[in-house]
Amino acid sequence: MALSVKDGHALATFRKAAVVTHKILKHSFVRLLEDAFDQAKSITHEEIATHVDECCEHPSKVNIKSPQGHYESCYFPIVQSGGKYDIRPSASTNGETLSDDVIIISLGVRYNFHCANMARTFFVDPVESVRLNYSILLELRRECLAVMLAGRCVGSVAETANRFIRQRCPHLLKFLPKNFGFGLGLDFRESSLIMNAKNQRKFAQNMVFNLAIGFHDLELTDMQKADAQGSIRKLSKYSMLIADTVLIQSGDEPPDIVTKHSVEWKDVSYFINEKNDKDIMPPQGKHYTPEQVESQSAIMSSRLRERSKACAPDRSSLARNEKQAELMQQKLSVKRSEKSSAWSQQGQLSSRADILEVDVYQSAGEYPRDLPSSEVYVDMQGQVLFAPINGSQVPFHISMIKNAVQPDPDRTATYLRLNFFTPGQTASKDIAPATSKLIEQHGHNSMFIKEMLYRSRESQRLTAAHRMIQELRKRFRQHAAKAAEEADLIPQEKLVKMRDQRIPRMADLTMRPFISGKKTTGTLEAHTNGLRFTSKKHEIVDIMYGNIKHSLFQPCENEVMVLIHFYLKNPVLVGRKKSQNVQFLTEVVDASVALDSARRSMYDPDELDEEQRERQLRKKLNEMFKEFCKKMERVAKHHRFHLEYHESTKISSQNISQIRFDIPYRDLGFHGVPNREMVLIQPTVRCLVNLTETPFFLVELDRVEHIHFERCTFRSKNFDMIIILQNFDVLPLSINAVPMNELDAIQEWLTDCSITYTAGQASMSWKSVMNLVKGDPRFYEETDEHGESKPAGWQFLQADDNHDGNEEEDDGDEDYSAGDDDDEDEDEEDEDEEEDDEEDVNGDDDEVGV
Repeated sequence: MALSVKDGHALATFRKAAVVTHKILKHSFVRLLEDAFDQAKSITHEEIATHVDECCEHPSKVNIKSPQGHYESCYFPIVQSGGKYDIRPSASTNGETLSDDVIIISLGVRYNFHCANMARTFFVDPVESVRLNYSILLELRRECLAVMLAGRCVGSVAETANRFIRQRCPHLLKFLPKNFGFGLGLDFRESSLIMNAKNQRKFAQNMVFNLAIGFHDLELTDMQKADAQGSIRKLSKYSMLIADTVLIQSGDEPPDIVTKHSVEWKDVSYFINEKNDKDIMPPQGKHYTPEQVESQSAIMSSRLRERSKACAPDRSSLARNEKQAELMQQKLSVKRSEKSSAWSQQGQLSSRADILEVDVYQSAGEYPRDLPSSEVYVDMQGQVLFAPINGSQVPFHISMIKNAVQPDPDRTATYLRLNFFTPGQTASKDIAPATSKLIEQHGHNSMFIKEMLYRSRESQRLTAAHRMIQELRKRFRQHAAKAAEEADLIPQEKLVKMRDQRIPRMADLTMRPFISGKKTTGTLEAHTNGLRFTSKKHEIVDIMYGNIKHSLFQPCENEVMVLIHFYLKNPVLVGRKKSQNVQFLTEVVDASVALDSARRSMYDPDELDEEQRERQLRKKLNEMFKEFCKKMERVAKHHRFHLEYHESTKISSQNISQIRFDIPYRDLGFHGVPNREMVLIQPTVRCLVNLTETPFFLVELDRVEHIHFERCTFRSKNFDMIIILQNFDVLPLSINAVPMNELDAIQEWLTDCSITYTAGQASMSWKSVMNLVKGDPRFYEETDEHGESKPAGWQFLQADDNHDGNEEEDDGDEDYSAGDDDDEDEDEEDEDEEEDDEEDVNGDDDEVGV
């Protein structure tokens, strides 16, 4: 028992052996497996095992620098597929050909007499029942790891596993093995530390175990294989196995898994056999969410990604229309099931909101002591203007003053005109939101002063008062703007630096938005509970894992940069501005390249070398960013920021956050103008994004209510895509000038994502449309308040297309047309001009994100 507890030197040896084991599995077996699938090569289990065994004996074949003879294989690697499986450690490799169904690989590496072992199961074109059983296996693995604590009984692992399966899935109990691993040491398998129900020994700190969790000879029925593709249709039984080298920690600390290869479904599942139209049509009444679409696909490499497009099937237009009609009916039924008061509650909440009254002085006794009786006086500290009226000083808060004007003086006197905000005036951009609400609240039952004019023979006093009023108004506007900027800022928790292990780090990154100056470069580090970016000017920006809502990785494929992008739940302060989008990037080539006047030949060797160096740099940067993303995911998961959270997962931490990097589907991208210039807009699993140009464009798919396509005519070369959000208070987003040849692909993608859409010929005044929709409590009903039939929900947007241009159109649809009246158009033009002026002042650092 004393020899089972390892000293520091032995633990370091175990870790080195585990690192080499992981590297060989990742860079030798997985690449050999992917090449075999990609090139349709025939290779036997024994040939694969021989290649892996050679890498164990000579790690330099996978770019591991080590002295010759220090590493060796613990046993001949075990490769199994094709329906014949044995998950015991004594299994052997046969000479049969590798089959693309369920593949199990087990290997172990010995370094300086200490062994590390791991096993993984890979799935090719798996069916749904296989995925569900694997998810149960992952949950079982987490349960077993949770009881491997110092002081607990070794047999508690087997007891926990049997109890978990008996409670959750009793039908899988007969497929569970009796042993769940063994202790590791100088002997590959220590017989006294076998993890079965009979072992009463205790776990102790610095013990090393091989935890092996699996199911043996699971049954695969014909009904479960009805929609199967590839060789998995031939299987009647299959097995799955996950084994890792685990180090016992002190106290209640969870065990340390030193073999770091991922076990997530997206990393062990491959979809390489394409389905035809008949196979890929979903069953009636069943709809797949973006997360389910993602769970059924894995990005194996750029070659296999072409083969496993998520939205590749060329569904006919008729089938797509039927699917859309079904989705529309489902949306209407869901909306009708909600309470009829849902539309009125929003208005009630806004009316019930507490409006803070401006209350600077409780009584006249609190007025400034040096207040003159007949002069205009400005209290800079209280932000109050005292104006004499009939010999008495009347206080006015600076927020009520619209402007102060000093007309040209005449020969005898100087004048000062004070203009106030009053009800009925056009809302100015200078008015504070709280002041506007106060005027609206008291406008019906109070008297307001619109203008006052003061005359004085002493010009100095009125001029000084005018100067102080202007200064106070400037300070108040700055303070209000800062308060509005920081209104939704939530204090973040303090960053906890990681000190007990190597910190994932990337240097020479550019951060957007910039902290200060024209460009911000620095270093990005992943710590225990968040990321820290430190610029070269020692400016620090922290991003907590719990505040990350979407994390995106965009490799440099036909782009000038490689980047990782974070969309946050709550905005953070970057420099002096708040931002909900934070991005870190490295440029592969300069966006603008100066070309000399000399023409270069296509066979110029210098140019060919330059292109080759650029390709190598792209590949290197992609690998570097991808590796950082994986390390960050592992760090977040290790510290209980779990990648996937299920209701049955027993994690005590309250800071559970889903951190998984999505990669935009470039093949599904389309060009459009979301802001000011034409950009490539690409969908991800959960978003629709453009991350290359600023301002960033990011729309969350789960917040999209409906999509409408404007200007869809045979004569048009492009159309506009209007994104209506579930929050009707936010105006719909617009992507303009989308090429017409992209329409079918976009509609196909929206149908796969279960998002409804309509198409029309006219352009709409969306501000008026949304006001009418919010005020219509029977919007999703098929009849109006008088019982007359009308289009339900968003179907009115394409109602005009069903009349073929006849004059017998419903008058109700005119409310939703473009030209309501000239006054509204003029108001919208004025607002657009004001917004353009504000954008010109603020620059291009604003983001578009929903």
